[in-house]
Amino acid sequence: MKILLLGPPGGSVPAIILLLSGILVTVWLLAIVSNWVKDKIWKGRANMKNALSELQSLLATAAPRLQDISESESSSPTAPGKWSRKQILGHLIDSAGNNHQRFVRAQLSSEIKLPGYEQELWVSTQSYQNESWENLVQLWKSFNIHLLHVGTYMPAAKLNSTCFIGDNMPVTLEFVFVDYVRHVKHHIQQILE
Repeated sequence: MKILLLGPPGGSVPAIILLLSGILVTVWLLAIVSNWVKDKIWKGRANMKNALSELQSLLATAAPRLQDISESESSSPTAPGKWSRKQILGHLIDSAGNNHQRFVRAQLSSEIKLPGYEQELWVSTQSYQNESWENLVQLWKSFNIHLLHVGTYMPAAKLNSTCFIGDNMPVTLEFVFVDYVRHVKHHIQQILE
């Protein structure tokens, strides 16, 4: 049995230092690229996957509970000076409409600029308080089933598209989608309390 003993590589000291420096720089660059891929691509897909799963679950559990709310219960304000359940659900329908534009347009360009929206005016202008609860629930559910579909087919490369919304700081499409699901969940909890 032969035992190989490794000694220093042949060549001059500067050549050895240059070789080792090259190896260290290569390892360092690979670590940077690896972290970038993990943070920008895999993390984004994981955030989207979680948001999609959460929206799907929310639709499955909340829609039947919303349908159980009576017309009179849906018309009453949730607290003095606050919106009724109809108005909150109307606000979520408006949010779905505005975010639908963002989700689609951000996939068509690397950067979009869209206005924000004045939620109080949107809710009052559309007179959600005078709409039937059954129609509002069906519209909310159908719109969100479609947004779930849109989100499912968003290419990972488009999740980093930059979105300028109103006067807010720019965010990514991924952030907009994840934040949309968080917003829906928050208001559905308000309605179902």
